[in-house]
Amino acid sequence: MEVTNKPKLSLAKHGKESISLIIGNRKSLYAILFVSSGLIIPLAVKNYYLGYNLLAFSLVSFVVAAGFVVRALHRGTAITMQANIVVTLLIVSIFLTIHHLGVEAIYWVYPISISLIFILTIKSAIVFNVIIMGLVSGFSFLGMAIEEAARVSVSYLVTVLISFAILMHVNKLKQRLVEESIRDPMTGAYNRRQLSVNLENCLVQKKRNNINSAILMIDIDHFKYVNDSFGHNVGDEVIKHLVNIINEYSREGDLLFRVGGEEFILLLHDTNSDGALHVADMLLGIVVAKQMILNHMVTVSIGVCASFDNLSQDKWIKYADTALYHAKGSGRNQVQLYNYCDESRVINSGV
Repeated sequence: MEVTNKPKLSLAKHGKESISLIIGNRKSLYAILFVSSGLIIPLAVKNYYLGYNLLAFSLVSFVVAAGFVVRALHRGTAITMQANIVVTLLIVSIFLTIHHLGVEAIYWVYPISISLIFILTIKSAIVFNVIIMGLVSGFSFLGMAIEEAARVSVSYLVTVLISFAILMHVNKLKQRLVEESIRDPMTGAYNRRQLSVNLENCLVQKKRNNINSAILMIDIDHFKYVNDSFGHNVGDEVIKHLVNIINEYSREGDLLFRVGGEEFILLLHDTNSDGALHVADMLLGIVVAKQMILNHMVTVSIGVCASFDNLSQDKWIKYADTALYHAKGSGRNQVQLYNYCDESRVINSGV
C-alpha cells in the first residue's frame, strides 16, 4: 500500500545549532598558553640583553595577557576579548621580531597562524590572519628577491586556506556527531535524553518567572495494525510523515521528542492549557486530512498537560501519559487534558 505525500527525511526545524563550531577548548588553550609562555619568557630576556627593549616588552606583555586568559578560564568567564588582546600583542611581537632579526624569522609565522585558526573564533581568525598576511607580504617584498617573496606569500596563503578548509571539515564532523547524539536518526526529532534537560528548563522558568509550558503526548492509533497490514516500511513512512506535520504546524520555539516507537512529546514553551489544546486539536484534524495511507485513515490520540506549581519532570510526563491513556480509552482520535486540580479526572477537550 502506497503512502501519499511522502515526507522528506530531514532534521526538525527547531533548535538549529550553529553550522560552525569553535574548536578550542579549555585543555588545549591551557597547554598552548603555558607552553608558549615558557618559550617566550627566555626570548624576552634574550632580546632585552640584545638591546631590543620594545620587542622584549611586547613579549612580556603577551605573557601577562596570556596569564589573564588562564585566570579567566579558571573563573569560567568569557575570554573572547582577552584572547583578541593576546593575539594583538603577539602580532606586535611578530612585527618587531622580523623588524629586528630580519626576514629569516618570517617562517615562524606559519605555525602561529595555523594555531590561531584552531583557537580563535572563525571571524577573529580571519581578521588576524589577514593582518599577518599583510606583514608577511610586506616584509617579504622589502627584504627578499621578488621571486622568493612571491613564493613566501603564496605558500603562506595556501597554508592558511588549507587550515581553514580542515577546520570547516572538522566543524561539520563535530556538528554531525552532535546532531546524531541528540536526535532520532529516522525522524530528526530530538531523542529522549534531550527531553529531561528541556523539561527541567521549563520547570525552572515556571518557578522563577511564572512562565507556563505544556506538553502534548502524541501516539499513533492502531499502529500495530498499520505495521501488520501494510508492512514496517509503510509504518516508518507514517511516523516520518507525522513528524513532518508536527514540525510544519508548530512554532519555531517548540521542541519535538521521540519517546517511543510511535509515541512523541511536543513541548510547547510559553503556552497555557488553552493554547496547548488549540495546537492539539489542530494537529488532530490535520493528521486525518492528510490521509497518510491511501484508503486507510491514520489518526492519533493526544494527551495534554500544562505545567503547574510543584511539578516534577516524572510527574509531568506521567500526567500527560494519563491523559493519553484516557484519550485512547475513550475511543481514540481525540485530545484529553489532564486536570491537575483533581488527579482522578481528565477533561475531554472535544473533537
